Amino acid sequence: MKKSLFLCALTVGVLIPYAFGQGRNKPGLSLKETFELYVRSIQNSDLEGLFSTVTKNEKFFFLTSGGRLIDTRTGYYQFHADWFKERDWEMPVDTVEAHEEGGMGYTTAVFHYKSKKRDGGLDVLDSWFTLIFHEEESMWKVIADICTPIRRYTTDVNPEIKYAAEQNFLFEAMKNRRTVRKFRPDPVPQEHLLKILDAARYAATAGNQQPWKFLVIQDRRKLDALKEAALSWALEEGLKEKELTENKKDEIRQKLRATLENVLSAPVYVAVLVDSQSKYPEYNIYDGTLAMGNLMIAARALGYGTGFFTAFFPEARMKEFFHIPERYGLICFTPIGVPDGWPPMPPKKELKDLVMYEALGQKSNQR
Repeated sequence: MKKSLFLCALTVGVLIPYAFGQGRNKPGLSLKETFELYVRSIQNSDLEGLFSTVTKNEKFFFLTSGGRLIDTRTGYYQFHADWFKERDWEMPVDTVEAHEEGGMGYTTAVFHYKSKKRDGGLDVLDSWFTLIFHEEESMWKVIADICTPIRRYTTDVNPEIKYAAEQNFLFEAMKNRRTVRKFRPDPVPQEHLLKILDAARYAATAGNQQPWKFLVIQDRRKLDALKEAALSWALEEGLKEKELTENKKDEIRQKLRATLENVLSAPVYVAVLVDSQSKYPEYNIYDGTLAMGNLMIAARALGYGTGFFTAFFPEARMKEFFHIPERYGLICFTPIGVPDGWPPMPPKKELKDLVMYEALGQKSNQR
């Protein structure tokens, strides 16, 4: 076949009209026509049509948008078989270049993958696709597929407002934060721990006073001792002035022990403290809580669970146990570790029930 070069735009905003199952590769199709068949087959989830344009050789090269390498035809087939089971997506294609010479050819194009979200918005991935072809049985066949992501973004109902992947990651980390009460023994690398605490120190603070201290506990002997101490504290408080049978006391004791076994099963704990001698001590409670919020989101972003625990770890007792100077107040005691399992999302109030505009209590100001 003679050398050729062309530029064209395929399906900008709409899909190519196509009779499902009618498009198959055949001898005599140009590289451009074969590529268009490849695109139509994908847009119509036509697996057999697509693979009529793909080499019959098992050796293949496919670099996905996520950077995963699939190096067999079977793997390429399975990737598309799984993808084509999905619904509510489309993929317009534009800006195509094709070049063929000496039994080899390539095409380049921008693929705009769009899938509908449950809230009516879109997940969008724009990528450069480079397909490498060779002549096989007098037909052009794909032997390599290289995807290079350009940008990922989502929209909500308004398609003009776009959220980048980095922004979505932050929102998802916030939504997926959970209070975790049981952990695996997997260690937390020191680099991760410092990254989490560094995020905490960047929290908003009154007059930049930064009244925080982060007491890190990793010694398992100390944590085991704390478990016994916390059990005593909880029993002392829980059984105070209660007339209970020994059996009932035993039952309460066993439940508390099991709870503390889980709560204190993480490899790392942090006591978030604030200094009463700070410049604006009346704001310490806010500053400390804001720092803890940063800590929890940073930990979740790295795959760790946390918990804003105070009930089992009363301030006066903790100060005595860890020899914390009187000047410091305890905001909370949090684990940092890999969850034994992520708790499900608990019920959340609807946003519309929480937001008012301009004045509180006037339904006419809700939007």
